[in-house]
This record gives sequence, C-alpha cells and structure tokens, in this order.
Amino acid sequence: MNITTTTARNGETIEVIEYAEWRANMEVREANSKQHRHGWQDNAECKMCGRKMSSAAIAKARSVHMTTNAQLVRVDIDASIIDSQGFFEVGSECAKRLPKGFVTKAGA
Repeated sequence: MNITTTTARNGETIEVIEYAEWRANMEVREANSKQHRHGWQDNAECKMCGRKMSSAAIAKARSVHMTTNAQLVRVDIDASIIDSQGFFEVGSECAKRLPKGFVTKAGA
C-alpha cells in the first residue's frame, strides 16, 4: 500500500493512504455485500472490502481513522488537525494489508 503525504490544518505534514489505494473495487464490494449468513450483523461490514461481519468477526475487528476525503491517516493523529470522519471498523484480514500505525484495535 502506497503512503503519501498531505498538509494538515496546522501546517504539519502527515502520512495518508488515498481512497483508491485502500478501497476494494466495486465488483468485489458488491459480491461481498450480497453475502448473508446466519448470525451476521445486518449493518456491520468491513469499510475496506464491504464483507459483512458476524458478531465473532466484529470482536476481532480493527479500526481505521478516516478523513472526509476518504483518506486513511495514522490512528494516533489528533482529529482536530484534520477533517476527521472518525474511526471505522475493518475486518481482521483487511487490517493485515495496512501498514503499522494505520490500524488499531476496534474500540481502542
């Protein structure tokens, strides 16, 4: 995954992963979103690939910090210096694709 930089509100240069880098293509997302299995949460899906997550998968989920431009930023970035949307859940398999520092334990 390519990491680029952008300038935060305070003038600080921060590392980001652009939307096109981290988001699965639409065909993959549509296929994943159509899957439905017993015990899966209706509204819980991985933000990266669209795969629905079961209660067990949610317990193992990780979180990413996203800007309003759909860029992923390091999880320790102060939300006040970026246009933050907040934290979103990603499945454990997708989390493995992200560089260290861009993912944290969900709910942390």
